[in-house]
Amino acid sequence: MTESSSSSSDHIQSQQQIARSGSSELCSEYANRLDEECAQLVLDIQRIGVDGEPFCTFGDLFDDEGVTDYYEALVGTLKAAKKRNMIHFPGQLLLKGVSDAVTIRLVV
Repeated sequence: MTESSSSSSDHIQSQQQIARSGSSELCSEYANRLDEECAQLVLDIQRIGVDGEPFCTFGDLFDDEGVTDYYEALVGTLKAAKKRNMIHFPGQLLLKGVSDAVTIRLVV
């Protein structure tokens, strides 16, 4: 192997290490944001629920101004919270209009 080939190979390996490091930081930031959103979702469901009950409808949650301003992707956060067994709702996906009357319950 020539010196330039070795140098080129070292450079590529270095770039790959930097990319992996950046990817892991990005994944960590995403996971932290998702944790925060799931925790906030629990608070929002309690706030929106009648008399602080541990449930609300998808329509009420979706139409809430605070919810609209806070979440980057409400449906994605709902799916993540359901997967973490923090909330329960029937089905896999909630859609505005069609799912407005669906009740989202906190798992206690």
